[in-house]
Amino acid sequence: MRVVATTWKPRSLVLISFFSVLLPAHIRPDLGFLTVGRRSLAVGALCTSASLLYLGVLPATAATVAVERVERASQSFEVAASVAEAPAERDNFGVTSFTPVAWPVNSDTEISSDFGYRYAPCWNCSSDHLGVDWTPGAGAPVPAIAPGTVVEVGNPSGALGVYVIVEHDIDGRRVNSTYGHMQSGSLAVAKGDKVELGDLLGRVGNTGTSTGPHLHFGILLDGVNPTDPIKWLKDHATE
Repeated sequence: MRVVATTWKPRSLVLISFFSVLLPAHIRPDLGFLTVGRRSLAVGALCTSASLLYLGVLPATAATVAVERVERASQSFEVAASVAEAPAERDNFGVTSFTPVAWPVNSDTEISSDFGYRYAPCWNCSSDHLGVDWTPGAGAPVPAIAPGTVVEVGNPSGALGVYVIVEHDIDGRRVNSTYGHMQSGSLAVAKGDKVELGDLLGRVGNTGTSTGPHLHFGILLDGVNPTDPIKWLKDHATE
């Protein structure tokens, strides 16, 4: 890139100064300085204008000046592909045993007899009901409510008819679940079998002391103490 600078020759400035000297002047004693008459001002203005026209045709000189172009290299830097995360501090915690528990029937299944004292005892039935009776329908599957071991079966036997008792470890406590009045020939397990949550034990029937197809279900805490199955399931069911 080049820049051109234009300069006037010295003789043009000399002409302007010459015309300005020729202007006549006279002294104004009342004002105490030199004054120029109107005619002289007119002549001076005319001469100045003529000199400006003359300057337009005067040759000029030009000088070239080289301008250095400076280019700077762009800066570059690297970014790490990954940054190691600082280890997070965690509070101390422990893991307790967890046993999944499910209802043996749908929770909205009709109840024919609640847990506890019977206000209208059935024929040959105990007045103190140690479980709850549900009526999901004859032949409905009876599943294990949690993982455990079969500790007793009846096929059929006594008032419970065809029944199964499974022992569980629920939250570190021994709990036995009882399933009674199942169909003859539907028993699907034997004493000592290991079962998982939902495994088939049998099917709803009318064996033993029963007035119609239903499932008798009971919960024995520590294997011997009956408790309200509905309340216990509401407190422990996870499925």
